[in-house]
Amino acid sequence: MKTIVTTYGSFLTGTEIADAVTGYGLALARAQSVDVVDIPFLTADGEVGRVDLRIGWLSDMAAVSTDGLQDELVEVDTILTLLSKTNYLEGRRGLAFADDDMEHLRSSDLNWDDII
Repeated sequence: MKTIVTTYGSFLTGTEIADAVTGYGLALARAQSVDVVDIPFLTADGEVGRVDLRIGWLSDMAAVSTDGLQDELVEVDTILTLLSKTNYLEGRRGLAFADDDMEHLRSSDLNWDDII
């Protein structure tokens, strides 16, 4: 498990989710762009909640490893979506984005063959 720390709060989530958010945030920062991602996290009482995080250019965020007794939080669709968006941005590094490029990121259809 990892805790995503932002200026707005801290959110305990799965390691793969936190790593995917961090990777996408770095890709967005390189492109001088931002996005909002919806991820699951564990609340203080152990329930699964959701948070919308603004990540990317000029967004402060850190992911801190957390040793705990909780089961790893995994949400495959969220991880695949973030990885797809990161891969898309990494392939376009250094290029300006048009509005339709950003729309592709928001509505990307994923499948394992594109990710692997």
